[in-house]
Amino acid sequence: MIAISPDIRKKASDVCPAFAAQLEGLAIHADDAVEFMQNAIHYGYLDRDTAGEIIAEAIGRTHVNLGKTLFQQDLIDKVPFELASSKKAIPLYKMGTVATVAMVDPLDTKLISALELFLGSKVSPVFSFPDEVESAIVVKYHSPLEFDKLVDEFDFSPFLHADLTDQHLAELMESNQLIGMTDSLILMALKERASDIHIEPKKHDLLIRFRVDGSLTERLVLSKNLALPLVSRLKVISGMDITNRRTPQDGRINFPLPIKNIDIRLSTLPTINGEKMVMRMLGSPFAGTTLNLETLDIVPSLLTRLKQVIRQPNGILFVTGPTGCGKTTTLYAALNFINRPSLNIITLEDPVEYEWPSINQVQVDEKAGRSFHTLLRSVLRQDPDVILVGEIRDTETARIATQAAMTGHLVLTTLHTNDAIQASTRLMDMGVERFMVAPSLIGVLNQRLVRRICPFCRVEHPPGEKNLSRFFTWREGATLPPFYRGEGCERCNHSGYLGRIAIHEFLYITHRLRDGLLGQLNYHQLLDIANSEGFHEMRYDGYKKALRGLTTLEEVIEATMPETE
Repeated sequence: MIAISPDIRKKASDVCPAFAAQLEGLAIHADDAVEFMQNAIHYGYLDRDTAGEIIAEAIGRTHVNLGKTLFQQDLIDKVPFELASSKKAIPLYKMGTVATVAMVDPLDTKLISALELFLGSKVSPVFSFPDEVESAIVVKYHSPLEFDKLVDEFDFSPFLHADLTDQHLAELMESNQLIGMTDSLILMALKERASDIHIEPKKHDLLIRFRVDGSLTERLVLSKNLALPLVSRLKVISGMDITNRRTPQDGRINFPLPIKNIDIRLSTLPTINGEKMVMRMLGSPFAGTTLNLETLDIVPSLLTRLKQVIRQPNGILFVTGPTGCGKTTTLYAALNFINRPSLNIITLEDPVEYEWPSINQVQVDEKAGRSFHTLLRSVLRQDPDVILVGEIRDTETARIATQAAMTGHLVLTTLHTNDAIQASTRLMDMGVERFMVAPSLIGVLNQRLVRRICPFCRVEHPPGEKNLSRFFTWREGATLPPFYRGEGCERCNHSGYLGRIAIHEFLYITHRLRDGLLGQLNYHQLLDIANSEGFHEMRYDGYKKALRGLTTLEEVIEATMPETE
């Protein structure tokens, strides 16, 4: 137990003056400093990183946010689940002869000694919050063998009867084995950092594929007989009609973990071999990861311009790119940068991906009549300063958002376009008048995610002459800078990549560009103006990150290949 010392109280109130008035009330309802800080996080006074650093500094240890660290599975396997779970401690990684272990109480010398015996090395204890450690234990200690065992022991016979009724099928959905199987599949996907689970019935078997770091890979091949019970169970818990197997359906699951409920969106599609299901995992198990512009891989020159834009009191900023490229994460980091008690910030989202107690968040629900454009009209009557619109989907929403930007509100939103220049004209293509778009638009950030080279197996690797001569020029006799790739190891599942990194381009709307929009200049004319004023296309940022050894040249080329190439 870590005491709530005067030093901890002072530092917390210094960081957030609004927190000072609530100190006594929060302290009364907390037994120790960890619970005290978790209350401060819950009510939006402090973010996790700040709160964790205050505690760590007070006890002379380092804080590690488990949403931002690496886990070395072979180390985790050395510590029994019972010990990790009861003592709230989990190994992270080993550097040299020292293993770093996340602990709720990093001053527990007896636990440190026990961990050193199991790990066979010296332990460096770091502080992490209990809900983060508990969630990490639930996910990281899950074994695919558990899923295999449930499948092997599963009784398919009730599902194979020709006279199986819908009522009997619904009753079978409460089987403990079936419940365990669906939970195990989700935990397996979380452990492997999958963004999507594909459940695909084929002619003779059932194929399970995971999308990890943007790439879809085969994960399991199961008996075709498992398709009906597995898909039906997922349909039941996601609110779909179990009796309807002929038309596509959509549903949603809130999968509970100690730190948060993981939001999972499900979609079914009837195929010739049965119902195919895709499960989209929204967000990370670690909801408390600080959304900070400084940690989003944005290069300093671009970040400076972006900050200038979001400090403006009015206008519309677009973040563009394909589905799943982190647009919402970037928008929330921007909100975090400008958030202060004097601002009324309201978000409209479908779904709400990051719960943030200190701002007003609204869930869009088309079926209930709460569409983006109807809610946006209501929001404008709520005296907002900043409005986040999850996505511009239709002309009406686009027009209202543009009007809001022209009448003194800062609007942050997303749009699906291939590049930043296209976004500058998309609203006009949707039917919004040119004289409204030009004065309201203040900036466009376009981004993609490329796979990050695994840091554990990274080696120098000269790229092919074809790519070098195609995309680079250099003086004869000049020394080429090194490029890198991952050789493949157990930690990256022998792919050479571990995680993803964002590459960006940012279009700052200058007076010349605004005049060009009003003057109906075409795409190439606008691009020429932007280039003359310092705009760099996304591939430029990607090449710099490849030269820094963060990703490969091939990844950048694939993610940014123009249609003309």
